[in-house]
Amino acid sequence: MPHNIVGLDHTLIGVSNLEDARETYQRLGFTVSPRGSHIGWGTANYCIMFPDDYIELLGIVNADLDSNGLDRLLEERGEGLLGLALATDNAEATHQSLTQEGLAPAPVADLKRQLELESGAVTPEFKLVRLRTEGMPQHSLFFCHHLTPDLIRQADWMVHDNGADHIASLVVLVDNPTELREYYTRLCGVINVTQTDSTLTVQIGRLKLIFVNDKDLDLLYPGLTIDEDWPEFPYLLAMTVAVKDLEETGAYLEKAGVQAQKIANGSLRIHPKDACGVLLEFSRA
Repeated sequence: MPHNIVGLDHTLIGVSNLEDARETYQRLGFTVSPRGSHIGWGTANYCIMFPDDYIELLGIVNADLDSNGLDRLLEERGEGLLGLALATDNAEATHQSLTQEGLAPAPVADLKRQLELESGAVTPEFKLVRLRTEGMPQHSLFFCHHLTPDLIRQADWMVHDNGADHIASLVVLVDNPTELREYYTRLCGVINVTQTDSTLTVQIGRLKLIFVNDKDLDLLYPGLTIDEDWPEFPYLLAMTVAVKDLEETGAYLEKAGVQAQKIANGSLRIHPKDACGVLLEFSRA
C-alpha cells in the first residue's frame, strides 16, 4: 500500500473508567494484557492483542496530567471508538511520502509507555505520525511504527475465550461518503477504495473501513435498534471482530450472561451499552 502502510495497527476505545472497561471486555471473552501507562500523560490503557492488530482501551488515571484531549472527548461524546492507527514499518518514510502527496502530516513524534508485567515494568517505544484526516474526527487517524514489537505481544495474550482473531471492520457515520473517495484514494491507493451508492469502503490489509450516512445504516445493520441521537458527524460507531468459530463464540457469550443479538448472516451483535459505547459485532473469520 502507499505511504509504507502495512495494515491496521490498532483501534482505540475511550472509556470513562479503565478498570470497569477491562472487566467489561474480559466478560465479553477477550484476554486483556497488563496495564500500560503513557509516560508524561495522565492516560493509561489495557490492550486486547491479536497476531496482526489489537484493540486499545484508553482511560484517564491521573486528571492532573494532560490527557491529550481524552477528557474533552469523553465529556462531549461519551465512551466509544476514538479512532484507529495504521501500521507503518518506517515512520520517517511515511511522513515523507504523505508530505509529497500534499496530505500535511504532523512531524514524527516519539511515544513511550510503561507496561506493568509481573516480572517487572518494561517500556515499549513507538513513533507516531498524526494526520488531519477527512471523514474522521480530528486526530482520530494516525500512523504507528513499533520500535519494540516483542514487548507488547506474548502468546498467551493472543488466546481469547470468545475465539477472536482480528479486527474485520470499522464503520464511520458521515454526511456524504462519496465526497471522501478522492482523499482515501490518495491515502490508501485507488485499488483499495470501493464506492457504492450508499457507502465508501477502504481496504487496509484485512480491515474494511466503511463510511456510511446514517440514513443508509440499515443496509449494513438490518434490524438495528439503538438510540439514533448521534453525536456530531463524523462519528465512529461500530467495530466487527472476526472469530474462529461463531457457534463457540455464541456459546461462550451465553454462558457469560452476555446478551447477543443473532443476525441473519450468523453474526452476533452486542449493544453499545454492553461494550463501552461500541456497537460490537462478531463475525466469521
